[in-house]
Amino acid sequence: MLKLRLIATLCCALFALGTNANTLTILTWEAYFSEEVIAQWEARTGAQIKQLHFDSDEVRNTILFNSDVNQIDLVTIDPITAEIFSKQDTFLHVSQHPALPNLQHANPQWAQQCGPYTSPYFWGTLGLVYRKDKLTTPPNSWRDLLYPEPELHGHIGLLSNYGDTMAPSLLLRNESVSSNDAPLLREVFLELQNLLPSILSFDYAITYLNNKPMDEDLHLALAYSGDDKVLNQISPHNHWAYVIPDEGSTMWGECLGVLKNAPQSDLALDFINFLNIPEIAAQNSEAIGIATTNDAGYALQSSSFRNDPTLHPSNAVIDKLQHYTGEYSNEGVLLRNRMTTTLVELHESQ
Repeated sequence: MLKLRLIATLCCALFALGTNANTLTILTWEAYFSEEVIAQWEARTGAQIKQLHFDSDEVRNTILFNSDVNQIDLVTIDPITAEIFSKQDTFLHVSQHPALPNLQHANPQWAQQCGPYTSPYFWGTLGLVYRKDKLTTPPNSWRDLLYPEPELHGHIGLLSNYGDTMAPSLLLRNESVSSNDAPLLREVFLELQNLLPSILSFDYAITYLNNKPMDEDLHLALAYSGDDKVLNQISPHNHWAYVIPDEGSTMWGECLGVLKNAPQSDLALDFINFLNIPEIAAQNSEAIGIATTNDAGYALQSSSFRNDPTLHPSNAVIDKLQHYTGEYSNEGVLLRNRMTTTLVELHESQ
C-alpha cells in the first residue's frame, strides 16, 4: 500500500509540473546528485532541475510504463532495465551523440553495460549498512542478516526489490543472483519469511531515515555502497558503516537515460555532458560517496576516496562479485515479484 501511495504521489507531481522550457525533470534515487554540482549547472544554463524520487526499481518502472506520464526528461536506471526499455524505443540513442563529447571519458566496461541508449553514471556493490554503536561485532556474512542474533530482532531493514531482496540468500548458497530456478526461489522465500519477525521495515534505508531522522530502531540493513555516507548525513550520529559480506555480493551499475518524448531533451543531454566533465564527475561522485564510471574523473579524486575499499574493492573482492544478467525469464520475474510482494504484505500484517 505504501508503494502504491508513492506511485500515486509521483504521478500527481508529474501532472502538476506541466511543461517549462527552463526546467529539467529527473526521476531518480534520493541523494543521487551533488547539490553543488546542480547549482553550478543551473548557474551555467539559467535552467532549473526538478527531482522526483523513487525508492525502488519497481516504483520507477511503474512510472515509466505509464504512457500518460510524459513530463520526465531524464531517469537513473540500471543496465538490465535500460536494455528492456530501450527495446521499447523509450530512450534517445546517446552513444556517440554530438551533444555528448564528454562520454569519451566513460569507462568502456560500464559504457558497454549501459548500451547505446543510456550513459554510464555510477557503479557499486550490494552489502550491509550497520550501526557501529549498536552492533558489538561488525557483520561479515550474509548469515548475519538472514539468521540474526536475538538483539537484532525488530531492528533489520530489507528492500522490496525482486533482485536485491533475494540476493543475500542466493549468495549464501553460492547460487546465481539471477537464478530462475523455481524450487530454489521458493526455498529462499521460506528463509525470508522466517526472517519477518526480525524485520523493522522494507523501506530503503535512506528513505526510512529521511522520514524518521531521529529513529534509533534501525541497526542493520540491506543497502548499497555509499549509503553509509548519506545515512551519516541524515542521522544526528556518525555511526553508520558499510561492509561487503565475505561470501561476495553483486556489482551494480547506474545509467542515465533521456526519454525519447522528453519535453527538455536538449537540457537532459547538456546535463549528462556536464556531469561527464572530468572535474565535475570527480566532484559529484566524491560528494555523493559513490564510485564514478568516468575514468578521467576518477583520476582526479582524492587518494582517500580512491583507496576506500567499500567503494573501490580489491581485486580479491571483485572476483567474488556477480553482475545481474539478462537471464531473468518472464516467469522468474513474475515469481520473484509475487514473493517479494507477499513478504511485504505479511510484514505489514504483523
